[in-house]
Amino acid sequence: MKKTLLLISLLMFSAPFTTAQAIDPGRAQGTLQLNDTTIPITQAYAQLHDNAEGLLDLPKELRILLADREVPQEALNGIVFLPVTELARQGKVRGILIRLDPDRRNTAYVTLLHPPKDEGTSLMTLTISGTEPAMKKLVIGGNRVSGETENRDDRGPRPGELPAMSYSVRFDAPLFNEPKVTADIKGRAAQDSPQVAILRKKVKAMQEGDFETLKRLTSDKANRQNEAFLAKAGPDVKEMMKAAGRDMEQSIKNISRVVVRGKQAVVIFADKSWANFVLEGNNWKSDD
Repeated sequence: MKKTLLLISLLMFSAPFTTAQAIDPGRAQGTLQLNDTTIPITQAYAQLHDNAEGLLDLPKELRILLADREVPQEALNGIVFLPVTELARQGKVRGILIRLDPDRRNTAYVTLLHPPKDEGTSLMTLTISGTEPAMKKLVIGGNRVSGETENRDDRGPRPGELPAMSYSVRFDAPLFNEPKVTADIKGRAAQDSPQVAILRKKVKAMQEGDFETLKRLTSDKANRQNEAFLAKAGPDVKEMMKAAGRDMEQSIKNISRVVVRGKQAVVIFADKSWANFVLEGNNWKSDD
């Protein structure tokens, strides 16, 4: 289901973690080197996702954002395609996003936040794993996260999509949680939820090749992504969309849960695929 949606859409540690208060903001000191370009890193953000939806690869996911400028804390909300990655694609932030299980620190996933040359290219991600912790002096406690992280790429500048990436950063940031689950809807109630109602309307519009209705049912962010996809799509895109709509119509019957976190929601299918939704104004909209 998720792959189908992407075709159309371009596509804890221990218990006492609580939302950090607005005290000292996050700070970072260091640089990110991309080929011959040096980017000062000055901002740090941290967020813990509890994985209540059961969709992440990690039991819990600590997200540490080290950036060259301020961004909203909400840029770390979500399941996989976080808002900060869209900001990076638009050139509105540069830096690195680190993801790891706070209880098993030997592996970390580091995503380069830098606009790729090709809009359809995935952001570069390094997997750092070994017998030693993936980050130096990582301390989690008192509603804050601090530590050091570094990587050296000694292969020299490389042309093309994957630049040589080196970084060395010290950071300290308040620790926030993913917004709390405000509803966990199952069974018949899930089928009757407003999010699934929007999904049914979206499927109908797909089957009819109705791009205008699709646009109205879709969030501003997802519409921007869709426009880039449609601009490159060939003449068969409408038929592809109709076929995808028929497949999704069958998948709707296998919805297992709808998990709502305030203004965000995820419709989860029996095969663990999912669809994202966001509340814009007073209306729920597809966010894929």
